[in-house]
Amino acid sequence: MITGSCLCGAVRWQIDGALNDMSHCHCSMCRKAHGAPFATYASGASDEFRWTSGEEMLTHYESSPGFIRSFCRRCGSVVPDPADGGQVFVPVGNVDDDPGIRPTSHIFVETKAPWHVIADALDRHDAHANLSDGPNIERPAQERETGGVLHGSCLCGDIAYEVTEPITTVHNCHCTRCQKGRAAAHTTNGFTSADGVTFVRGEDKLVTYKLPEAKSFAQTFCSRCGSAMPRVNKEAGYAAIPFGSLDDDPGRGADDHIYTSSKAVWYDIEDDLPQYVALPD
Repeated sequence: MITGSCLCGAVRWQIDGALNDMSHCHCSMCRKAHGAPFATYASGASDEFRWTSGEEMLTHYESSPGFIRSFCRRCGSVVPDPADGGQVFVPVGNVDDDPGIRPTSHIFVETKAPWHVIADALDRHDAHANLSDGPNIERPAQERETGGVLHGSCLCGDIAYEVTEPITTVHNCHCTRCQKGRAAAHTTNGFTSADGVTFVRGEDKLVTYKLPEAKSFAQTFCSRCGSAMPRVNKEAGYAAIPFGSLDDDPGRGADDHIYTSSKAVWYDIEDDLPQYVALPD
């Protein structure tokens, strides 16, 4: 039995069987939906899947014809969606324990984030691992309203923002909250001043969820598609930008890996970036 849940714990699910075909997806739509450098999915049998709580908390967004992405409307975590054809696709980041399998490949590497480096030796595919897995669907480019700044947007396009001040620090965060919240192996967040991020449209579509027990951890997302969006903390004076939401190349990647003491058991760090069990000094 495999169980999983969203960040806030409202949505929970269970599979009474094994997961199969685990891969890292680098397509632009997965990056947008998860706000991460890539999403990791595995498949299971639909007839072995069931919601154990919180099904009424789900919001569904059709990111491409026939492909539904589901997320918790309270906290924004991406969760499974039982698809037609007898399969359910599971974002492994919100699995509670060891999923029992390991990733075997990277897919859609042709459109991977320019700031992310693939350092492992897993198989790489420009699109699907198998040609029969589905069509290649390009996400349309967003219209830009000004030049000379970094641009970002959500998957549905309702929300767009600009980064007008330098990004000072970029972390790959492996904490369990980021794993659950982004439903991914880890997230990549860049930090700038609170005045460095401006929403040019859709600010009224933003939802922010703060964990009640956390000192400062929160995530902001689009109410329509669930995409992770920048969180502007005016009191603390900073903005945290999920790099997966960027439309432009920031010209830099992560500086390090943080909270590696709680990294996903199914993900191996194989690059040469510094690693910290919590935060750097």
